[in-house]
Amino acid sequence: MTTSEIRQKYLDFFKEKGHTVVASDLLVPKDDPTLLFTGAGMNQFKEQFMGKNVTYVRATTSQKCLRTGDLENVGKTPRHHTFFEMLGNFSFGDYFKKEAIIWAWEFMTEVMGIPAEKLWISVYTDDDEAYGIWLNEVGIPTGRIVKLGEHDNFWPADAPTKGPNGPCGPCSEIFYDWGEDVGCGEKGCDPSCDCGRFVEVWNLVFTQFERKPDGSLVPLPNKNIDTGMGLERIASVIQDVRTNFDTDIFVPLIDSIKKVTHGLEQPALNLIADHIRAATFCIADGVSPSNEKRGYVVRKLIRRAWLKGKTEGPFLFNLVPLVTGLFREVYPELEEKREHIAAIVEEEEKRFNNTLLSSMPVFENMLEGGAKELKGEQVFKLVDTYGMPFEIIEDLCEEKDVKVQREEFEVLMEQRKEQSRKGSDLESEFIFQPDLFDDAPKPEFSDDLPLDATVAFLVKDGSDGDTLNEGDSGELITSPQSSVFYAESGGQVGDKGILTGENGSMKILNTLQSDGRKIYHVRVEKGSVKAGEEVKLDLDADKKARTAMNHTATHLLQAALMVVLGGHIKQSGSLVDHRRLRFDFTHMKKLSDREALKVEEKVNGWIFERIDVCKEEKSIKQAKEEGALSFFGEKYGDTVRVVTVGEKSKELCGGTHVDNTGDIGLFKITAESSVASGIRRVEAVTGEEVQGWIRDSLKTMLENIRATEGSDTVSHEEIISTAQDIADGRVDVDSSLIKEFDTKLRPELLGIKEKLEKTAKKMKKQKQAGAFDELKIKMDDAAENPESINGVDLVSCLLGDVDMQVLRRAATYLEKRSASSVVLLGGSGDGRAYLVCAVPKDLSQKGISAKEMVGSIAGNIGGSGGGKETFAQAGGSSPEGLEKAIQEAKKYIEQRG
Repeated sequence: MTTSEIRQKYLDFFKEKGHTVVASDLLVPKDDPTLLFTGAGMNQFKEQFMGKNVTYVRATTSQKCLRTGDLENVGKTPRHHTFFEMLGNFSFGDYFKKEAIIWAWEFMTEVMGIPAEKLWISVYTDDDEAYGIWLNEVGIPTGRIVKLGEHDNFWPADAPTKGPNGPCGPCSEIFYDWGEDVGCGEKGCDPSCDCGRFVEVWNLVFTQFERKPDGSLVPLPNKNIDTGMGLERIASVIQDVRTNFDTDIFVPLIDSIKKVTHGLEQPALNLIADHIRAATFCIADGVSPSNEKRGYVVRKLIRRAWLKGKTEGPFLFNLVPLVTGLFREVYPELEEKREHIAAIVEEEEKRFNNTLLSSMPVFENMLEGGAKELKGEQVFKLVDTYGMPFEIIEDLCEEKDVKVQREEFEVLMEQRKEQSRKGSDLESEFIFQPDLFDDAPKPEFSDDLPLDATVAFLVKDGSDGDTLNEGDSGELITSPQSSVFYAESGGQVGDKGILTGENGSMKILNTLQSDGRKIYHVRVEKGSVKAGEEVKLDLDADKKARTAMNHTATHLLQAALMVVLGGHIKQSGSLVDHRRLRFDFTHMKKLSDREALKVEEKVNGWIFERIDVCKEEKSIKQAKEEGALSFFGEKYGDTVRVVTVGEKSKELCGGTHVDNTGDIGLFKITAESSVASGIRRVEAVTGEEVQGWIRDSLKTMLENIRATEGSDTVSHEEIISTAQDIADGRVDVDSSLIKEFDTKLRPELLGIKEKLEKTAKKMKKQKQAGAFDELKIKMDDAAENPESINGVDLVSCLLGDVDMQVLRRAATYLEKRSASSVVLLGGSGDGRAYLVCAVPKDLSQKGISAKEMVGSIAGNIGGSGGGKETFAQAGGSSPEGLEKAIQEAKKYIEQRG
């Protein structure tokens, strides 16, 4: 039986038992910031388990999952994976233990055909109900039922004694017995033994309690069932192979890996197969390699797999078509995105190869002389300076039997993070916690505006409150609620407005939603507001209108990108507010200036055509038949809202939009950048914001031109005068001016600035040449009066306001002038400090290293250094430390002279 057949038989079995077959959720949990990735089948049913949005009481699914907690075991053990599929059946207050147990047994023995004597059962030690069902209803002999404690057979593990508080319950697990010839061979071996004889296949969780803060377990009014069975595990049992990597969904992949690599051992082959599967599914679900959160996990998976392959160039990308082919029937989106996924993987492989080319020599140098430990500061340098991931360093050191000083490294990394936090002007973001409103009322809605209402519920500092005072921020619900205010959803921010009461006023910063409630995130501007107080609610209609302009423009932008760049463009994310719009999409290359201009012209052309924007509700089937675009991973109901812009755009969307494209006014791309591998971002503005952006941009360019040293703009008077008129508002911005800005004004002004900078640089060079002649007097004096330290002559001096280029030239001059002396020079300019050191070859062979010396003193100037044994340099941000650096260099020579 193939893995695909097992998956389908499971879903069909529970469909016959009255379960709704629910499609797998994305690997990226929607609206759940507590999870990095979907790690279990129940994740997408959190609201149903809490009694919310229950449209069906029984569900079954095969869920894509990703876990990285046991990353170091992947490939080494028979059953550890990062990506896997979890088969599950769920009950939301419907059936309970008896049905869950009997159906599980029926599926395993009758549908899968597993001999009953090969299955063992574990139950929680105090769960007499489950024990009785297995014994009396199913007929399992007592010898094959094992009672285990709360660590093994309770969810969450150890919840009764250790928490956390909240829903919990005992569980019962089904084990497959590989036979007495496997494992420890002990006579009393049972599922409590981890020798490998017994493999856990299916876990049945009976969520029947709520753990209270005092540690008591109180029965829940609605009891739930949450089961999970690893598809790869049951496949290994049915196909009678001892490891998941020997099943039909791994063998073709591993065979292909063998062909493109040479002589790899089985654990490495397994790891590569696992990681390329995981990376393929992650990228298909919109997570590309990056240095942040989920993207960092994908980057780590690709890089670990590439490193294990021990090839000279990229090879993983060639495995992507095989992965997508193995899953094309159940996950067709993989096949659709195959080329895009492969391109992203290849780019990441090349990037990592380049990283290793620069970092591996440094790593190898650190281990010269048979070093058996990598110090924390060395690890920090590899990570911070050379970009080598810590996990890769650990893997390399493990292969070479080298210890890593992890604790010291983590201290240094935390110090660096603290420096970054201090240097950042970003304020902490508000994080919406919908769970805080589970017990809040659900008032009726009203179309009135302004709306007279009462504060029905108030939250302050993450808990129920009574009062918000001046300067406080919080969230509240009014009674009645406003049906006019749009709540944040689908990338569009919520509406803003004002709320006034008898004792104060506040700004509505955002409108949010949770289970039929509109929640206002507010900040009190004056006075105070109390729960139960009467207030007047009013909308900021101007911001609402401008947000609608930006949202419709986003739809036009996607349509234009598909026309200009190709049909492979897929939305990867968006943000729409009243000031701007942001659109992320799949594309491997940076947009050229010509492509960006074409996109702008397309969008502005559609705006000036004044096309009506139609918003209507349709069945999801009809909308898809008409070719409406949907956001991959978004879950839609049977009835959807379709936004259509003539024949240019048709999308499923619940956001606010203009009635006619002419209402948008103007459209201008303001930025284009990379978000992650294979994901580009376009930022843009519309309407009056276009005029403001162009004027501000021209003002900045003109200021930069005039600030350039030796600036002479007389010969460019005409273009500068035109730009100044636009910047000062004497010329209106329209579509033709946008084109003139992109094709003429901006390029010419940047060209003028570049030309002026070249002239200024040339003048500076001439000035420095004259200054160098003056410096020779100071250098000659130092050369004639070297300082002798333990028989080593040191020629040192501070040369004042010079840059690194002058300093290096000066060192070369003194090397020739004082061939047998150590030369150490310092200088500063524009708030920076510089050090250059040259050591004669014979002295370097005696233990005096320019690289080591500069490295040891660079901290005094707030920087770091590098170079060779005979020549090294350093730069830093603290010129005041130059004198001390020279003094410490003398101590260095004294110790080694």
